[in-house]
Amino acid sequence: MKYQHVNPEDAVRIHIDVQAKKSVAIHWGTFALANEHYLEPPVKLSEALERYGLKAEDFFVLKHGESRFLNTDDKTLNKYEPRSS
Repeated sequence: MKYQHVNPEDAVRIHIDVQAKKSVAIHWGTFALANEHYLEPPVKLSEALERYGLKAEDFFVLKHGESRFLNTDDKTLNKYEPRSS
């Protein structure tokens, strides 16, 4: 599954590389993909965020069944127009 999923460290690097404002860790602990405790990914994500100087608000973890509303003040989102093909 390594071609479809990334570990927490790689996820933080991707967040930085694509200059994301927010990132969400999803479906962690849902499938047994590695030899790790199912609660380990959020811990590893927290460690990686600290190592790269990011805040938990920048890349947060949804608990199983949790929903979260994201709002933005970015005016460019209102001006988005799809490209014509």
